[in-house]
Amino acid sequence: MSSADQVPAESGSSAPGRAPLKPALTRTPPFAIGLVGGFGVLAAYYLGKTLTNVVDIIVMITMALVLAAGLNPFVEMLTARGFHRRWAVTIVALAALGLFAGFIVVIAKPLTDQTSSLVHNGVPDGLKKLQENSTIQRLDKKYHLITKLQNWFTTADTTKTLAGGAFGFGKAVLTSVFKAFTILMLTLYFLGSLPAMTSGGLKLVPRSRRERAADLTDRVLNRIGGYVSGALVVSTCATLASWLAMSLIGVRFALPLALLVGLTDLIPIIGATFGAFIACTVILLLDSPFKALAALIFFVLYQQLENYLIYPRVMSRTVDLPPAVAVIAALAGYAILGVSGALLFIPLTAGLLVIVRQIVLPAQDRDPEAPTTTPDPEADTPAQPDPA
Repeated sequence: MSSADQVPAESGSSAPGRAPLKPALTRTPPFAIGLVGGFGVLAAYYLGKTLTNVVDIIVMITMALVLAAGLNPFVEMLTARGFHRRWAVTIVALAALGLFAGFIVVIAKPLTDQTSSLVHNGVPDGLKKLQENSTIQRLDKKYHLITKLQNWFTTADTTKTLAGGAFGFGKAVLTSVFKAFTILMLTLYFLGSLPAMTSGGLKLVPRSRRERAADLTDRVLNRIGGYVSGALVVSTCATLASWLAMSLIGVRFALPLALLVGLTDLIPIIGATFGAFIACTVILLLDSPFKALAALIFFVLYQQLENYLIYPRVMSRTVDLPPAVAVIAALAGYAILGVSGALLFIPLTAGLLVIVRQIVLPAQDRDPEAPTTTPDPEADTPAQPDPA
């Protein structure tokens, strides 16, 4: 047999039992691949930026809803006394704004004076004490740290950086003011329309379960509102006690540090410790070690008083949230949304805990042989035939 007879058939005809040959894939030009990839990157960037803005809006709406739930008990108290809800909302809003304005007027001058003293006198005095420290002097003599720091402050790049930082700080302040005003307006709107919002949402629930859903909604709102009002009471107690104690100790900037302690005290369990640590560190570096030791002793004693007396007394009347759950919620919220998330996740967790206790746990404890549903007298039932 010749070698020509052993040549396989052309690609147009395939041997029996063998899959037909596929045509070669058309190669995509590299420019088209790069163009499509570039458009994909731009689309992903703008989509992520849009989602970030949407998350900010959702956070503001949620904060307004939580604040509205916190003020709603006061509105309900006035409506129970015969006030129309619109007038009750107006009275509560004016009272809250009046208290806030009065608080600002009372603390404005002392806060400004003590903050200015902290910036202009406390920080330079603290740096001077650091320069007089023997360890710092040895390090400066060996590495010329102070000279390098002074040269860094006098360079043009540092000036531009500081100017950009000041501009960014001003922009952040304006953004925070705008967000606070937006949250305030949304809070007033939600506070006035809270019954209409809840009744509108309950219309989406089947009529046979509407009464149960309404009761559960009231429990969740009361739990969230109770936590907000209770946290404000505990934070106010911490602020006043810290201010009085540090004033008696003789701390020069007691008021701003007390406000810092009260703000961090809104985060349960760990917030008070964090605020006390910052306050004692500032007093140690910028004032006196003896005053820092006295402040540390006060904060240790006050935290025991708050953890075992003030916090249980206040929260037992408003919300039953286990401390471990509160810490986990605060840490999860901080990891996701920062400080605002730490403050938001705790009342939301309190509301979620109501749903778990009222729905999930009873369902787990139900006897599987018992009827799964309870007949509702309001439900539509077919007419039974006459046994005659």
